Parts: sequence; C-alpha cells; structure tokens
Amino acid sequence: MPGAQLKEPCEFGYKVLLAEAENDVIVDYRVLTENLPDNELLGDVVERHWQSFGRPPQELAADRGFSDKTKEEELRRQGVQKIAIPYRGKRSKSRQEYEKQGWFRRLCRWRAGCEASISLLKRKYGLRRSRMRGHRGTCIWVGWGVMAHNLVRIGARV
Repeated sequence: MPGAQLKEPCEFGYKVLLAEAENDVIVDYRVLTENLPDNELLGDVVERHWQSFGRPPQELAADRGFSDKTKEEELRRQGVQKIAIPYRGKRSKSRQEYEKQGWFRRLCRWRAGCEASISLLKRKYGLRRSRMRGHRGTCIWVGWGVMAHNLVRIGARV
C-alpha cells in the first residue's frame, strides 16, 4: 500500500548462528550484530564447542556458504575428523571423489535436515521476528525459543 506506515518500526540486521547436535538438540546459538560472511564463522563455532564439551566435534556439516579451503585445513588442525562442506564452483577430481564418500553424503543429508529445524524455530518458536527490542532483547528472545525447542525435542526422546 503506498503511503502506509507501520505502527512500530521494524528492526533488521541480526543473523542467528545455530549449532545442532545429532539428536536434534541445539547446543549453541549466537545472535550476530554484523553480517559476516559464513566462512568466517566456522572457526569460532568449533572453539565454542571446545569450551562447552572439552573436545572438538567429531563431525561437522555446513552448507556451501561456509566453504573455504584454508578454513577447512584449520578445522582439521583443531581436531575435527570429518568435515562435510561442499565446495562452490568447479571441483577437482580429487575433491569430487572426496565428496562422493558415504560419510560425506550422510552428513550433507543430515545438514539438509537442519533446515527443517530452522524452519520449525521460525514457525513454531518465534524466531521469525523478535518481540523484544535491540540486540540484548533479541538474544533473550532467541534463547527462549531455542530452550523451548530443546525441551520439546528432549521430551520426545524420553
């Protein structure tokens, strides 16, 4: 509608980074104030996993936006054993063979399932739009949504 105005201004600009375990429980989340490229966020995710669990994740899966050859080597040095991040663009023969391995394909399918969790968080747990203002309010809002999601997931397994 031309000339229509919102009653309250809408704030944009927060990106939420989620880390999900194999049992569909979200083990870490961050509300980012800057719109950093995805490939710059992976090292920090592994470091936070170290702090929480005392060891690196054994397996890591992410979408193409996170792909970066140097970051993948860094993740291996940090102790991640299996890394399933498809490369963007043309891949070498050796990379094609690497990405055809069964464990790689399994992790890519699992990561695709994480998209359903993101959709569920938006649709059912209020992560589409924060009702609290500012970065701090958004962190609280996302935290409550993640906690509700995790309680339902854990309750379903008991």
